[in-house]
Amino acid sequence: MIDKQSIKGIGTVMERADSYRMIQCVLSNSNGTLESGVTFKWTCDGDERIVGLVFDLLLDRYFLHNKTSLHTEVQEIARSTGCRPEEVVRAFACLSGMRLESNHIAERFMTIEGAKISRQGEIGVTVRFGGWLTHQLRQICQRKPMLSY
Repeated sequence: MIDKQSIKGIGTVMERADSYRMIQCVLSNSNGTLESGVTFKWTCDGDERIVGLVFDLLLDRYFLHNKTSLHTEVQEIARSTGCRPEEVVRAFACLSGMRLESNHIAERFMTIEGAKISRQGEIGVTVRFGGWLTHQLRQICQRKPMLSY
């Protein structure tokens, strides 16, 4: 069985399902406080369903590649999620506009490190998860497997 543990100054370590509940909480309210005491605020306009789909895809890529800096193509995400490319771009803007604060430390949920448009018109975006989210995701990845073979 996996025990949840507390980390000083960070709050309760999340399971993967907890991270999805957390983003649903953040997306459904532009100002609030998570159970761990982390406050959040975001002002960018974005469809919460599409932002959730884009974030879900980014989480899957994090768990696949175990990197906090991810490069992706907007059109690829649009095809994967069934959204229009301009909706995906707005979702990136929304996610990068979210701010978290804990113990007087404020940071962005995610930052856009770079964006390029290829000669073929493909939009590539490189994003980096913020420190708090990165810490939570690393804790999930370091968990001992529940089943041993």
